Amino acid sequence: MSPETTSTRNQYRLPALLISILVAALSSCSGSGSRNNTDPDVDEPGGSFTPVVLEPLPNPPLSEAPSADDEPVPFDSVFHTVTDYALVRDTGPRIENEIVAELTDADFAAGLPEAVISVPAGVDPAINGAPYFEGLSNVRVEAGQLLEIRYVPRDPEGELPGMFSQGLPEGASFDDNFDGTKSLKWQTYQADIGITAFTVVAIDPDVSEYRSAQTVLIAVDPPSDPASVPNIAPSIRAVSRYTVRAGDPVSIFLIGIDRNGTTPSIELVDPPANAILTPDARTPEWQILQARPDTAGTIVIDVLTRDADDPSLTGLDQIVLDVRDPADFERSGERLDTIAAGSGIQFGSAISPVFYMQADGGLYESIAASEFGVMTPESSMKWIAINPLPGQFEFADMDNLVSFAQVNDMQVRGHPLVWHRSLPEWVEQTEAADREVHMREYITRVMNRYSDAVTYWDVINEPVADDGSLRDSLWLEAMGERYIDIAFAQARELDPTAVLVLNEYDIGFAGPKFDALLALLDRLAERDVPLDALGFQLHVFSSFDQFDELAANMAAIAARGLDIHVTELDVALVADDSEQIQAEVYKGIVDTCLAQTRCTVVQSWGFTDRYSFRTAQSPLYLSRDYAAKPAYQSLQEALGGN
Repeated sequence: MSPETTSTRNQYRLPALLISILVAALSSCSGSGSRNNTDPDVDEPGGSFTPVVLEPLPNPPLSEAPSADDEPVPFDSVFHTVTDYALVRDTGPRIENEIVAELTDADFAAGLPEAVISVPAGVDPAINGAPYFEGLSNVRVEAGQLLEIRYVPRDPEGELPGMFSQGLPEGASFDDNFDGTKSLKWQTYQADIGITAFTVVAIDPDVSEYRSAQTVLIAVDPPSDPASVPNIAPSIRAVSRYTVRAGDPVSIFLIGIDRNGTTPSIELVDPPANAILTPDARTPEWQILQARPDTAGTIVIDVLTRDADDPSLTGLDQIVLDVRDPADFERSGERLDTIAAGSGIQFGSAISPVFYMQADGGLYESIAASEFGVMTPESSMKWIAINPLPGQFEFADMDNLVSFAQVNDMQVRGHPLVWHRSLPEWVEQTEAADREVHMREYITRVMNRYSDAVTYWDVINEPVADDGSLRDSLWLEAMGERYIDIAFAQARELDPTAVLVLNEYDIGFAGPKFDALLALLDRLAERDVPLDALGFQLHVFSSFDQFDELAANMAAIAARGLDIHVTELDVALVADDSEQIQAEVYKGIVDTCLAQTRCTVVQSWGFTDRYSFRTAQSPLYLSRDYAAKPAYQSLQEALGGN
């Protein structure tokens, strides 16, 4: 998420029911080495232990294994931006579940979701109460009705909180009422039928990082009189203005949207000479626009959508390409991983899924290929992406990322094998007694396919809750703490040479969560669980200054014989902080890593603000238009030991 993941100490974090997902490491490391696989059965920390013995997995398997039908097929180059290696694509219809896990009537009936409160360092909630919203509840309307929800922020100390929304439903607006409140206004139609989650974040008036994220569930029911809903013009799903490099191929999915629930046709109006539309092989109603702009300038492509019921009813959208000369993207100095190698560490990044189906995919790829020595699949290895339905597997995007890494001599971090989020619905509905086998089968299938290409495996992702307890999950429910032992034992059995990692967030500073993590690591060590490294997720803010605490925490991990990987680094801008302040935080974190000999890998969570999950806070070191920010130069300096 992994950004999926973000710091709950410094940043709002999505509730579990808002799981959203997009459908998009080969070297030796000084890890602590493999350990034996006699691991204890644990029901509660500190409880009685019995060795874990990995029984043979059932044959036939509990869930259907991949078959020849799941193997990807060649992807014609007319559909993507890659030019120097072969890509593949999955076959069969796309599965909605691989894009977003749907909310249910049970979620709605459970009532207003609990607010997610982010408490930064130095704030005592007993003295400064968290901001909140007054009078909210879940809402139900019929398609065709105009929905309006008024957001009234309150602060226990009587001041006026700020607020911002986390995305908007299609066709909705979030309007300022100029009295300290805002209103969600949404004219609903047939395409909106179902349950939508809408989240607004209240910001403490005194401490901008002190926030309360409140989600409201909106149920849109079918209209009692379909004729009462007007037929409106269709459009295409929003497409950004893209910055692209002259000479690169451009590929863009064009997806028709008709809020009346039908599928419009898509046409180009007076397109550039080399622009073509081709139906997508998996979803023929989607069109793929490809062009290759050769000279710098602005290209505007008009896209017409035609209503399925009334062909005279049309919509017109524009795609804007800001085409720039390749020289505009040159960056001075050596590339980041080259500099890092001179300091004895690796530098890398998470890589977006299906980047080769974005207009700027050629530019994105060339920067990533030149800057990084290790890559993490941002979303492409999550369970919901690879195995969204029993017996159906989607390997193409992960296969393509491995090809990208191999052709560019990058190592690969497998991420994540076991996590409490981004699980397909069918896994969430399994019986507790079966989950150990399901977990082991998934680990086995993924590692058998990719272990030759993967150096680092994030075997367990985020097992510790914010209060220091073990995180509530379907794995903990089924197996207790023992699920961690089993997952690592399974991974070691499958790949004796890989570096096995436990990855966690909010551990870059002192507190109960880090204390609990140390206690967990000690228990794992007592049980000879084969753990080689700890991953620090550092989704921090430009106000981060706890470098001494970070250094102390890294030292505590090193003292336990584990390597340290900074797996998910970004620095979100807050308040009026400048990009220079952001740069200083990047440098401080890398300096802290280099000062610790067991810190061997640093990876950012993306590299351009355009594709960051925190894009509104510009957290990365290249801008949305791929210009180097001060943070890029500070990384060069820090990685070089300056």
